[in-house]
Amino acid sequence: MSVSRKVDWHSVFSLHSLAYIAIGILFASVGLQGFLVPNNFLDGGVTGISILVTSYFHVHISFLIAIINLPFIFMGYKKIGKTFAIQALLAVLLLAAAMYFIEFPVFTNDKVLIAVFGGFFTGLGIGFVIKGGGVIDGFDVIGEYTGRKTSFSSGEIILALNTLMILGAAFKFGIESA
Repeated sequence: MSVSRKVDWHSVFSLHSLAYIAIGILFASVGLQGFLVPNNFLDGGVTGISILVTSYFHVHISFLIAIINLPFIFMGYKKIGKTFAIQALLAVLLLAAAMYFIEFPVFTNDKVLIAVFGGFFTGLGIGFVIKGGGVIDGFDVIGEYTGRKTSFSSGEIILALNTLMILGAAFKFGIESA
């Protein structure tokens, strides 16, 4: 696969693309702030790692989402292209800003509702961001890249990485939250 070194600025800043990314960020923020993060429920990927690190070091999750995603965005730039990297960077920075500046109430403490609705809103947000051409989680980049280089699919790679993260959550928060 050839990597495009030219940026398709029309794709990056099209109203259609930005609208999908903005709507996705809003839904993901609701899922994270309203359900998952305050109840110590993990999301997958970099966001889950950010939740774990926040619980240990009490750093605001928005900073961790931005910082931990940077190496994955750079990998996406090198392996997928500039347009993808710019859209991913835009989406990650918007998510970090939304998590920092927009507050949502904690909607419930019921573990089933947290899992269902937190997963629903976060997944819906991720889907909208992907539809807009970006990603808000670096595990998607690493899964895609390693899936091309090994006999494992990108889904299997992401599953393995998330399994390791869930084991870390079980250690920190207990098996029920994990």
